[in-house]
Amino acid sequence: MNRELKFRAWDNLKKEWLKRKVYHFNPHFNEEGIGEFRLNQHPKGFIIQQYTGLKDSKGVEIYEGDIVKYYFDNPDIIWVDLVAWESYGWRLLHFDGIESGSTPLVPIPSMEIIGNIFENKELLNQ
Repeated sequence: MNRELKFRAWDNLKKEWLKRKVYHFNPHFNEEGIGEFRLNQHPKGFIIQQYTGLKDSKGVEIYEGDIVKYYFDNPDIIWVDLVAWESYGWRLLHFDGIESGSTPLVPIPSMEIIGNIFENKELLNQ
């Protein structure tokens, strides 16, 4: 089984998506062992996000950090979730004010990307 590996990069300094391709990056780890990728000439670093292998209802590639909306059987009940990687796979993280949870990311015909964690974090508080 082949899996397409694609990445995008958020520039922490400019607060925008990297417009050029990243051909070489070096991993750096903080005290907790959490990885971060930085280009050598960019001390603030970039946040690298991976393509999930899925596309939304409009054919747009879904990456980790995307905020998606979707419904199942009832179009009046809309879910707004964050796409994230957890140790056991791609997940949809739910936020409802007090509690949160997650479900596996699977193809959902109604799913649409409405933003991302860097530019539209407020969408998760709906």
